[in-house]
Amino acid sequence: MVVIHHYSFTLRSMIEIGDFILIPTTNQTKEEWLNKRQGGIGGSDMGTLYNVNPYKSVTELFYSKLGRVKEDDLSNNPAIFHGTELEDKVLNWSCYQDDEACNDEGEFIKNNYVGNCNRKNKIASHVEFPYMVISKKTPWIISNLDGMGFYDKSITTQDLIDQVQSGVMPVPDYIVEIKTISPYSVEKYASGIPPHYPYQVKTYMIPFLELNPKIYAKIYAWCYDQTMTTHRIELTKKDATSIKSVSKKFQKLIYQGRVIIEEATKQNLSEEEIDLKLSTIHPSPSSSAPSLGKFLSDKFLSKEYIRKNKTIQGDSDDLKVGLRYAEVGKEIKVLNEEKTSISNALKNKLVVNDSQVIDLSPNGRISYGKRLTINVKK
Repeated sequence: MVVIHHYSFTLRSMIEIGDFILIPTTNQTKEEWLNKRQGGIGGSDMGTLYNVNPYKSVTELFYSKLGRVKEDDLSNNPAIFHGTELEDKVLNWSCYQDDEACNDEGEFIKNNYVGNCNRKNKIASHVEFPYMVISKKTPWIISNLDGMGFYDKSITTQDLIDQVQSGVMPVPDYIVEIKTISPYSVEKYASGIPPHYPYQVKTYMIPFLELNPKIYAKIYAWCYDQTMTTHRIELTKKDATSIKSVSKKFQKLIYQGRVIIEEATKQNLSEEEIDLKLSTIHPSPSSSAPSLGKFLSDKFLSKEYIRKNKTIQGDSDDLKVGLRYAEVGKEIKVLNEEKTSISNALKNKLVVNDSQVIDLSPNGRISYGKRLTINVKK
């Protein structure tokens, strides 16, 4: 058994190449994959640590890493299903997407991967790398790549496996991340992708910086309306320093949590008592993720053992926050009424003009598909 920064792997599953530790991912179950990710900080965790993930807060992530919450079964979630089933296909299609293809008028040719696929005109090699990547210099960070990108169009996954087996660490020209997204997400975010995606690929790039100081990432976002967009993400020195610092601080907190659990278990404390001890060190919530409020209520506030214990004396800060909460409630009511009025007016304009889109180029557009979508900027 080999221990790397408070988590361990069996020798037969670990490949060591210089400063790198590679953990094979081929033929592993979803549970095995999740267990390996629990040991460190992955790219998908990073957006949560920076409070830009709308689906999970850092408080929830803390308890998740400690195995103190039951993870939701998302296997029947349509978005997860399509993302999993289409990932390999989109990875292959992305090899044919030319990010610089323009027509005679100088306009970018959207979805040019389709024509290039038909003509077998490959632009680059995007190949699966079937290993989790850990650098000994940042052993708490785990990179689980969708693919490696190479300008050399002949490179295959087998080539990378052969390099690894011969003791050579592959060096990609760029990192490839595949996303399948809904038209709603495209309309919702000005960049066309959710804000936590760039943090994910920036994290993946960190172990490769010394091998390739010019490393960057490409996010290929394939939308359900059958369009593909490419988003190039750079990693600055400031980004890398910040990500290392933020993730290392959180990993230390996880280690403290594990010590608390170990000591509490020796004392035969109940699960509820262990959670209460952990709550004294868990990260303070600074997230507006809707799931956070439900998590705190379900795990703590709804439990009899915490409600019956005691009343605490509030202070001036608590009063200020309480008053502000009441004010916000009133403001929301007024704003919701104004929002409804605006929505009705825009829908009516579309109806009387027998249209679905109000074009506001170059400032955006207002459209109605299954819902009214407003994507405009000054």
